[in-house]
Order: sequence, then structure tokens, then C-alpha cells
Amino acid sequence: MKKFYEDLKINLVDQYLKCPAYKLLCDNQGFNPAIDLNTEKDVEKVPFITTTVFKKSAEIFTNLLKVPVSTIDKWTVSSSTSGDPSMVGRTMSDIMQIKEFNKLSIGTLRPDTEQECVFYPDPDTMKNYKSEMVYGKRTESYIGNILDVFDFKDNTIFLIKQEGDSLVVEVEEFIKFLENNNNLDKHISIRGSALLLYNTINELKEKIPPFNLGKNVLIQTGGGGWDGKKGTISNGTAISKQEFVETVASFLGVPEENFLDSYSFTENTFFIIGHYSKEYKDYLFHIPSWGKVIIRDIKTLEPLCNPGDRGFMQMLNAYGTSAFAGASIMVDDIGEIVSIDECPDCKEKLMTIRIVGRVKGAEAKGCGATLNVRSEQ
Repeated sequence: MKKFYEDLKINLVDQYLKCPAYKLLCDNQGFNPAIDLNTEKDVEKVPFITTTVFKKSAEIFTNLLKVPVSTIDKWTVSSSTSGDPSMVGRTMSDIMQIKEFNKLSIGTLRPDTEQECVFYPDPDTMKNYKSEMVYGKRTESYIGNILDVFDFKDNTIFLIKQEGDSLVVEVEEFIKFLENNNNLDKHISIRGSALLLYNTINELKEKIPPFNLGKNVLIQTGGGGWDGKKGTISNGTAISKQEFVETVASFLGVPEENFLDSYSFTENTFFIIGHYSKEYKDYLFHIPSWGKVIIRDIKTLEPLCNPGDRGFMQMLNAYGTSAFAGASIMVDDIGEIVSIDECPDCKEKLMTIRIVGRVKGAEAKGCGATLNVRSEQ
């Protein structure tokens, strides 16, 4: 962890020197990372940029670069129900850092899996979905870039297909996958959008009997959608994570402890992985040693440290932000501290949090939150 703090200071000093907008923010708060960042406790004083200023409509996303626009490789863009995505300029080295984080997490993500079935399009389709040129650089969806650096098996089934401007869930292909693996206890993984998986399972429950995939199946979701919204698809209400896990586990015949959820957002670099806890009836997210999260009081923005405290999440990145001011980002999702130093469920010695919602009135988002998807049988 000591190396992380050393590298974070290097990244913050670099950002301070190369991004005038961030320097102005720091100067207004009387903070110079080269002078004022000397201990781990000092990290609590690091100024943050909010995700909202990366919005296309704010028209300052180019000012949040650390390099000339001509030297970035792409704009990675968020999903956005309002049509106003975040725009984050990245180089390929920034993208490759995400791949390195994925490798560091591979043990959790089941390297022994024999086949994967994914509730997202293939990486190239996802990256290029509704792409456009902005300042001479292509936009690509952030979730598409995440998919692109994930080491999927060659026999992976991507269930979402593009038809014109729409994306379609190939339900029959999913049924075939389930039938081929029923009662076999194979090491397989079902990954992707929680909302699309949940809606598909609820649809199938009314038509066919449940399956028994067995104890070796991993269910890994990511990309948001827990608020019940994903583009033109809406449940009308938020999805209870307990209801999601119990519904999917029961229909597929998979243990509840085999459920994972991953969390990140376009303006961030490292992702966090949560495992489902029957006791908490929620996912418990571990903060890895290559990142840091500070929970801040919603009203005062003071850092919080006690179990049960809830507030905004400030994500601190030491790596993967060579092109943009992403070293210290505040997101409008609400986190709750479960433990500062140890997961109470699995006993891993890491800070553990829950993600409990979003600020009231905030735009529904998530890496995959606005896919225009329908099911097709």
C-alpha cells in the first residue's frame, strides 16, 4: 500500500502541473500536492473533480486533459439517459492499465471457467455503438473498452446482437446454452448486465422449468442498472439485489455465494468487485490495494470512517490516467462503509463498502445503463 501512496502523489503532482483546470482547483483550496501531500492522512485533503464536469454539455472536457487533444487515442464515453455523456480522453496506455487491473483480479473472476455467456454485445460492436467523431477523435463506449480488455474464452457467447440502432437479446441462444449445461456441474460463467439478465430470467420463468447448472457456475454482473433503468428498458422500480440473486439463483440452480458484481464508471480507472453476502443481503465490495476510496459526508464533504457511515465516493487513481485529470474523482453514487480494514463476510484484509444508491435526482447511469435493448425469440 505504501507504493500506492507514493505513486498517487506522483500522479497528482503530474496532474497539477499538466492540467491547468485542476491546478486552479487546487490553488483555490490552498493545496499543492508536491508540498502538502506527505502522509496517508493528507490524502483526505486532495481536491476532487466531480463526474458532472466531464459531461459533454459542460463543454470543458477538453480542459480536463493532461495532454493535447491530438495525442489522445479516443474519447471513452459513458452511457447517458439524457443524451449527455461524459467524455474522457484516453491513450491506449490508459486502457492497457485497466487490462492490468483485470489480470490482478483474475483469481476472483474464475480463470478456470470453461465457457462464458455474456449479456452484452461483443467488444467491437459495443465499442463502436453510436460512435462519432469529436475533435478529430472517435468516441467509444467505456463498457466496450472494458469488454475489449477482458480475457474472454474463444468460445464465449455474446447474447446481445445489433439490429440497426437497437440491440437485441438472443433469448433462444441463452436457452440453448442453459440446456447444454444443465445438470453437468461445469465451470461456466454468466456475465454482463444485471437488468438484462434479470428481465430475461423473469421472462423465461413463465415459459420453461428451472435449470440446475450447479455449484461451479459464476454469475458476474457489471455496468449498473440496479435502479431498474437501462435505456428504453425499465422495470419502473429499482431492483433489490437480494431479489435479483434469489430469483436468478433459484431459476438457474446456482449457489447464492457464487454471485459477483463489479463497479466502476467512465471517469475512473480501477474497478472494485463485490461478492454477495447472505447476511447483508447485498454485495460487499473490496477496495483493492491499487486504489483508494474515501466516503465523504453528503452535506459537509468531510471524510467518514465508521462502519455504517454513508456518503459520496471519492475514487483515487494512482494509475491509468496519463491523458486526463482522473487522479481524484467524486461520483454521485452513495457508498456505505462496512469495514475500514476487513471484510466481515470473507475476512479479507481490505476496506469493504456497500453501494447503496444515488443522490436523489441524479441521472440514472452506469456503464451499460442506456443500451436500447429488447428481447427476441
